[in-house]
Amino acid sequence: MPTTAFLIKALSVVLQYGILILLFYFIYLVVKFMREDSRPAVAAARPRETHQQEAVLTVTEAGDASLQGRRFAFSEALSIGRGEENDIVINDTYVSHHHAVISLVNNQYVIEDLKSVNHTYVNDQILSGRAYLQTGDIIRIGMATFRFER
Repeated sequence: MPTTAFLIKALSVVLQYGILILLFYFIYLVVKFMREDSRPAVAAARPRETHQQEAVLTVTEAGDASLQGRRFAFSEALSIGRGEENDIVINDTYVSHHHAVISLVNNQYVIEDLKSVNHTYVNDQILSGRAYLQTGDIIRIGMATFRFER
């Protein structure tokens, strides 16, 4: 019987330390995600000159001063959202992680709202689905406003 008591005691200690390790791992993950969410709002823009085939989004208004006046040139597609993997990163609680995308379709640029909770606005109208963009169109996502140029 002493070996059974010893095995039960050893198993109890292993389980206690296992739970403690899992708790520390959970705390580590929470801190890691909090640090990722608190990174600077704007990822470094890719500085480059625009070409005739490219379109440009110019920030006309933004809640974040570091985004104000920035120009984003693109030719194929441009993703906008709060997630770091987007081409334009907007740190705003009204912006979804993957909020909208602008892509080139048959030599015309199309903007698509990616089912965001707080909508994408084109010329002060809620975008439902997709819309073709024209030079001078105003796009509003969260507190950021962009002017589309081609």
